[in-house]
Amino acid sequence: MILMKTSKTKPKVVWVGNIPVTPITAKERRRLDKRIKKRYDKYRKRYKEIRGKRVDWVTYNYEEGLLYVGIRFMDGTYFSLQFSPQIVTEGVEFSDMSSGDDKILKVYHRRREDD
Repeated sequence: MILMKTSKTKPKVVWVGNIPVTPITAKERRRLDKRIKKRYDKYRKRYKEIRGKRVDWVTYNYEEGLLYVGIRFMDGTYFSLQFSPQIVTEGVEFSDMSSGDDKILKVYHRRREDD
């Protein structure tokens, strides 16, 4: 039986500007690759109808406060997305700032996660 001694040398540090960057280990690379694969698999399942189709052209325009994006496929089908900008109130509160600290006196509104 042959025993091999593993070296415990530190990875070489590479400088990017003033920031030291150490290379990632093989274990970290495998972990990242697994997370990336899981994320891509999730994206592939999002719009199953358009997976694998060949794109003919993409159009976009902005009308009446909405952004429209359209994707035309070679088989004549069309996939469209509509976006509208929104300002959502996260919270409304009354505070006392006279002491320098933000002491909340009353909370009028706090957005729930299911809104």
